[in-house]
Amino acid sequence: MWTKIVLVSMRWLPMWLITALTYPITLVIYVLAVPQREALRQNLTALVPGGAGSSCMAGYRVLLQFALTYLDRLWHLYFGKEVAWEVDGMGHFEKLRAEPGGALVFTVHSGNYDIGASLFASKFGRLIHTVRMPEMTADLQKLREKELREQEHKQPLLRIHYNSPGSHLGMELIRMLNAGEVVCVQGDRVMGDVAPTHVEVGGLSYEIPRGPLVLAEVTGAPCYPVFLKRLGRLRYCIEIGEPFHNGGGRQKCAQLAPKWGAILHDFLQRHWDQWFVFEPLVTKVGA
Repeated sequence: MWTKIVLVSMRWLPMWLITALTYPITLVIYVLAVPQREALRQNLTALVPGGAGSSCMAGYRVLLQFALTYLDRLWHLYFGKEVAWEVDGMGHFEKLRAEPGGALVFTVHSGNYDIGASLFASKFGRLIHTVRMPEMTADLQKLREKELREQEHKQPLLRIHYNSPGSHLGMELIRMLNAGEVVCVQGDRVMGDVAPTHVEVGGLSYEIPRGPLVLAEVTGAPCYPVFLKRLGRLRYCIEIGEPFHNGGGRQKCAQLAPKWGAILHDFLQRHWDQWFVFEPLVTKVGA
């Protein structure tokens, strides 16, 4: 219902007015969404140095960025607005594209995952599989899956998989990686039945999903960190780093976790206002 109301408004109102209205509407949502607000404040209190993360403004900034990326997604999917994007780390992008076998792409909930997956697939030139968690409600899941299947139809190099309970998706992803395909996983959010692990870096303790690390351990696939940053309205940057595991030998989860954790920590220190998780996943060590 909310998405339909927004779409009708976007059809008849100018973009500048829609954007302007987003600011007060987001403030109201921030005040009302108590559990999400408190989770944000807990994460940001740990992440942002100097005590600024515990302020209401810090949490509002995150929710506002989330709302603006939501609008970008709707403008792109429903109204055909083009997304301008750039690549930070083109050398690593070319190396990933030229990998002779399978590869794992580790990403996080930043920018807009739907826009990022579509843009990445359009420029990558190889089939890429992305993994998502089901939505919180059945109605929302039905709507989102319909949208994403239409997105697959428009972008034939993109395949979207849901990590539903009892789906045995892990075995299928292992098969894909061993067959030389590229799989994109989210390595930052623990919810539902997802098994967690913990990693300490920079005086902080992160709770991260264990599944992506198990995939890397079992398959020995090279692991590339890829982050999406919002630069402005319908403007994004895909940041690709050097692989934290080059393949050619298998490493244990315990070896891979601190490597991924250090990369995740570095990105969040620079772009904490673009980390869209609403569960308490990071604390100060000893707190």
